[in-house]
Amino acid sequence: MKLSWENITLKVDKWFPEGSPRRKLLLIVSIILLFEGISVLILFSYQGVGAGLFSLALGALLLLLLNPGSGEERKPAPTEDVPGRTQKVPDRDPVGLVMIDAVMKRVDNDYIVMGAGAAIIAIVVIWNAVISARPNYGDLDTLTIMLGGLVLLSPFLLRKFRVETAFSLLFIGLVVLLLVVPQAVTSIHEDTGSSVGNWYVHYMLAAPFAGILNLIGIDASSSSNIVSLQFHDGTTQVLSISAYCAGLYSFSIFLAAFASFVLVFERLSTKNLSIVLALGLLIAYLGNLFRMVVIGIVGYYKGLDALLWTHSNVGWMIFLGWSAVFWYLVIGFADRQARKVRANGN
Repeated sequence: MKLSWENITLKVDKWFPEGSPRRKLLLIVSIILLFEGISVLILFSYQGVGAGLFSLALGALLLLLLNPGSGEERKPAPTEDVPGRTQKVPDRDPVGLVMIDAVMKRVDNDYIVMGAGAAIIAIVVIWNAVISARPNYGDLDTLTIMLGGLVLLSPFLLRKFRVETAFSLLFIGLVVLLLVVPQAVTSIHEDTGSSVGNWYVHYMLAAPFAGILNLIGIDASSSSNIVSLQFHDGTTQVLSISAYCAGLYSFSIFLAAFASFVLVFERLSTKNLSIVLALGLLIAYLGNLFRMVVIGIVGYYKGLDALLWTHSNVGWMIFLGWSAVFWYLVIGFADRQARKVRANGN
């Protein structure tokens, strides 16, 4: 077969049919790659800029392969009029798309939307320059800048990538709401502690973390959010576990992704929604605990430098690993449920 863009897109459509679980999963992967690449480039780590560009280019390529049209909205294939069978009425748009369309229609001015996006970015810059005690840009600043940039470009992106842009707006908006806003409020009122947060860090992470290490023969103890760990060479290291290390990132990202997925891609019954959400939160908790155990084991055998490297890099690998499997299963389950509903409706 001759190698051309059209032939490649035909192959993608064959391997990842429209509306199939595989296509939805590939779509989510492409969005994650885009966000990850943009995140690295905003933080502009010179050691990681190559990986950031690669992630950005791969995500953009996948997105284009999944949407090869020239901008016109794809029309559904005509349904065959079979005698004796009532023609099915097309499903209405998911709630997430309706919400985004309603907001855009209400504003009814692309320049106002673009101005709102620019204002979000300006707030981050002013916050770091004037208010924040730590003016350097970090993960939370990156998330907010990404939200501002997405809102800024949304009038153009919605015309070409309506579903993907709606999912991205809801996802990154919820992540900012769950992660950035509480952190900003806490930084203003630094004297306000959280007894609930301290209880969670100690009993749900620090104590189980130390207990598991002891079970596998590594001497460890915990007190509040502090874990003392004796390395293989006999030295003792004291690890402080913050609320964000305790799984706040993974919980927040999972909740945001799950809500966006349900609002944009799939409609689940209340029962199935509750079961899948509870299962996802449990897996997120166990995945984060597993991450901490891996970090402890690496530190025990390889030392503090290896522990710090593992803390910075392996966590995301573990998170992406379990979440990829989880989302593949959830998308497949939702697709089977939707087929059952359609079959019963017919």
